[in-house]
Amino acid sequence: MVARKPILFTFAWWLALASGCGGGKKIPPPPPALMITTPSLPDWMLTFPYAQTVQASGGVPPFTWSLASGNFPHGLSLGSSSSTSVTISGTPDVAESATFTVQVKDARNQTATQAYGVNIESLVTVQLQEVQGQVSAGTTEIRGLSAGPFNPTEWQKDTLNWVPDFRMPLLAPLPGVWQNIYSPWALEQPGGWRLFYGGWDGTDTSNDRVYSGTTADFFSFNNRGLVIDHGVFAHVNNVNVSQLANGSLHMICTVLQEPADLDKPAYFSSPDGATWNGSPPPYSAQTTDVVLIPNDPNYPGWDFNGGNVLLWDNDAWTLYYSVGVYGGIGKVFRATSGAPPEFQQAGVALNTLHYANDVRKFKVGGSNWYLMLLYIEEVKLGDTPSPVFSYSLSNDGLTFGAEQSLFGGSSQQDHFVTTPSLVIKGSTILGVLYGGNPVDLLNPQNAIYARWLQKKIVITDSFGSQSSLLGSYGPDRQWFTMPQSVTGTISVYAEDGVTPLGKGNVNLSGAQSYMLVLN
Repeated sequence: MVARKPILFTFAWWLALASGCGGGKKIPPPPPALMITTPSLPDWMLTFPYAQTVQASGGVPPFTWSLASGNFPHGLSLGSSSSTSVTISGTPDVAESATFTVQVKDARNQTATQAYGVNIESLVTVQLQEVQGQVSAGTTEIRGLSAGPFNPTEWQKDTLNWVPDFRMPLLAPLPGVWQNIYSPWALEQPGGWRLFYGGWDGTDTSNDRVYSGTTADFFSFNNRGLVIDHGVFAHVNNVNVSQLANGSLHMICTVLQEPADLDKPAYFSSPDGATWNGSPPPYSAQTTDVVLIPNDPNYPGWDFNGGNVLLWDNDAWTLYYSVGVYGGIGKVFRATSGAPPEFQQAGVALNTLHYANDVRKFKVGGSNWYLMLLYIEEVKLGDTPSPVFSYSLSNDGLTFGAEQSLFGGSSQQDHFVTTPSLVIKGSTILGVLYGGNPVDLLNPQNAIYARWLQKKIVITDSFGSQSSLLGSYGPDRQWFTMPQSVTGTISVYAEDGVTPLGKGNVNLSGAQSYMLVLN
């Protein structure tokens, strides 16, 4: 057998091999697969002019869209497009259900399909009935616009129709040396609400205290008076109150302890709303009112300011207490108790630098839903952007999901917002009350403002111009600019701001109030 010489690879040959036979050109990777990325369409289209975009990704442009199978509802059609999307639009002329499949084809003849089903409902007819009211010239008022029962689906869409109350502020401090009120809390009562709030309501010293008043409609406020005095503390504020079926009231506040300069939650109770901790108002806060959490080793040394919430849940008390921006800790803790003010820590409800100011529980379709309102506090004065509110949802109250944006200030007067709380009537969220001022977060010029959750109204005259919304007036009314009589149409959407409810022809006049009627 003849021995073979070894094959020697020269550097030049290896370089040519590494470069490939194409003169150094690299083969590009194949384009991503073509697919339709719009998973579903709304199950309503109604009789409003409708437009829904179907989006595709991947593939190689241009794209050709078509209806692969099924039929569109009457009045709808598929628009032509060579981009990565196509619009289904039109005005359905009958109420019907339909299923159809949309197909997209790219330049390489790749195809992708997606099946859809829609249920078209008939719109109701909208009418406006004249009612008695006091409306200024050049203005029209429409009533009957408050939100319906709490709907977690609408809250998850992040399109809620929050309308600022045009009264800026809703409630101002009483005359006096120190005027600075915020931290509102509306407790539902028969025939209205008892409004608690903290701050300096025309007092002689700048020590925060807790006050209350009454309102039947958020138009007038009566019986304002001091409930909890600061006592041995520098401040008592950030109030929220729960009421049990036996009529007893249970309050959590934040107290500032000196000289440690640490904020802690404190607990106050009343069997009837008339006496607090066994004394007629104003009760003078004592060290024995401070909440104890023995199994939380960090509790004695941490500052818990701006976010302490009490909730009666499953026949026990749950305390959500927040340690946010300060120290960069960023947690909302949860503790439970059968006999406040002593609690036992039960874990972390939410990792966030925001402060929990309100937590409410709702029952929807047999499921529990917990809604938490939060705000972020700026440490540096004058920082931009200004503070904003957020919210988080939970099905068990133990841990909460990712925060969603709620709103911030609507004008220069409430540019720096703080301490939000819900206005509840039965199972309906009517709105949010909050403190605010025009200067900076810690400036002592706060007053109480309101944002109401309401149906969305669009008034269009015969020339196609829309009437300007001035704002809400309490939880059920909106005011529009109406310099003269207008003949046109009115479109009504649900409080999610996007779901059409009805449409009708209207004749409107200035200085007139109307009641919305959906037939």
